[in-house]
Formats: sequence, structure tokens, C-alpha cells
Amino acid sequence: MMWTWAPWLFPLLCKFSLAALPAKPENISCVYYYRKNLTCTWSPGEETSYTQYTVRRTYAYGQKHDNCTTSSSTSENRASCSFFLPRITNPDNCTIEVEAQNADGVITSDMTYWHLEGIAKTEPPEIFSVRPVWGIKRMIQIEWIKPELAPVSSNLKYTLQFRTVSSTSWMEVNFTKNRRDTDQTYNLTGLQAFTEYVIALRCAVEGSKFWSDWSHEKMGTTEEEAPFGLELWRVLKPAEADGRRPVQLLWKKPRGAPVLEKTLGYNIWYFPENNTNITETMNATNQPLELHLGGESYWVSMISYNSLGKSPVATLRIPAIQEK
Repeated sequence: MMWTWAPWLFPLLCKFSLAALPAKPENISCVYYYRKNLTCTWSPGEETSYTQYTVRRTYAYGQKHDNCTTSSSTSENRASCSFFLPRITNPDNCTIEVEAQNADGVITSDMTYWHLEGIAKTEPPEIFSVRPVWGIKRMIQIEWIKPELAPVSSNLKYTLQFRTVSSTSWMEVNFTKNRRDTDQTYNLTGLQAFTEYVIALRCAVEGSKFWSDWSHEKMGTTEEEAPFGLELWRVLKPAEADGRRPVQLLWKKPRGAPVLEKTLGYNIWYFPENNTNITETMNATNQPLELHLGGESYWVSMISYNSLGKSPVATLRIPAIQEK
């Protein structure tokens, strides 16, 4: 009797053994693109046959429901579905579950729960001005236009990133603007003088885990300062036949001075140590500078200057020929 029925059971058993339910949708993630759409994505698994996905949503705090449908035939968009205005209200809580269906059956994801303000994402702010505030050193003021569609009922948090034009390393500062604040400016302090900076800005609804994209970059330069003091060196050369002694002067900015500090020129004066009434003066715009001194000891002083003022005086003693 068993062997009589076996040929009839074999095709039926094969049919059930070859049935392949779709993979259960996992890793559901939703983003509320503010005043545009609610888009949910998921991991569809490796499907071997045509699979249709239906995203089931409840909204209006559970009072309403609707569906969004896509399929595996839509290439890269097969694991994404969007709900559009006017069926999106904020603030709101909603639930999302994804149903996968193929010819062999249906399987449904776990239920997920979403608070729209917690997943809201806005457009980036638009920077329109990066400029120094005259009279305030080492600072630039950034002005921007906040996203037109940013929620009027929420504060916005910001991340401002900046770097010098010669650097590839970004630094960041974070701050929050109150929803009632009409002053969309930020004063970035502690910078280098007379240095060009690159600025970018992003924002997020306070309480949301999604940041906007970065704004377009904007550049601005800090205000110039009067020069720092100089570090001064000398190279003593052998005395010439006429008794004069060449002395080469070299200088550099001290450690910590702005790299791009603008200098227009240098004033130099020198005199014998035992006769301060004989003082020679000269100007220079670059180095090295060579002086021709007598055999006695001398004092040499130098300042640098620009359009805003003069540096502190740098002074150097030149020993007499007979000194060791």
C-alpha cells in the first residue's frame, strides 16, 4: 500500500520542499525629510524570485493608516518606499511594518515605532557672509540663512566646521539657536591673525538624530594685526683689509606668531656700545642684511611694521673683535 501511493506523493512533496518564502525584512530605518516626505528603507535579503513589498503605516497617533508598495523589479529602489504630503503631520507618532510577498507566501517584519520630530531632517543652512569684525582681533563672524522649511516650533542645533586654507584638518564647534532667535550669526574666536579660513555649517532639529547635509563652503579672512616681535641672529665675518667687519643679520618671527602676518618692512639702527651718539639707521624689506661695522662692540636694534603698527624692538649685541 505504501509503495502504491509513493509515486503520487513524490511530486507533492517536491512542490512543498521547493517553496521559498521571501526573506523577512530587517533593519527598518525611516527619515522624515521635513515638509517633503517620510521615507523608509530596509534590508530585503537575497531574493531569488519576484518579491513585492508593502509598507504598512499607522499615523495621526494611530487613528489612520495607509500603505506604500514597491517590488524587487525596481532595482536600487526596491528596498525603499515613501509617504508624501498631505498625509504627513508633525508632530506625530507612527508605526511602520514591511510585508514581503512572493509566489510562495508572505512574511512580515517586526513592528517599528517612530516619532517624527526624532527623525526629521532639514535642508542645510546657506552661509552668505564670513567676515572679520573690525577692531576685534582673531575673530570672524559667520552669517547664514536657516533652512526655509525648518520647523518653526523647534530649536535648531548647529555644527560649524572650519580650517585654514592651507590645512586639510577640520575643527568643529557646536551650538544651538532658539526657535525665536532671528539673529543667525556666530562669532568664531581664537583664530590666527590675517589668515584665510574655510567655513561649512550643518543643522538638525533639536531632538532629531539626523543632521542636514553640509552647506556650501565659504571663505573669510581674519583681521590683520600689528607685527609680533622678531628673533634676531648675527653671523660674524672676518675683518676686511680696511678694518671694517661685515656682520650678517638674520631674523624670523617668534614661535606662535601668525603665519600669514603681513609685514611691509623693517627699521634697523645700530651704534657703538661706548658711544650712543653715533647711531646709524637703515630700512630693509627682506633678509639677510649685511652691516659693515668697526672692530668695537655694537648694539643693533630692529622693528618690523605694517599698516596697523610696529612690532616690539628686537635688540642684539655684536661683540668686539678681540672678545672671545
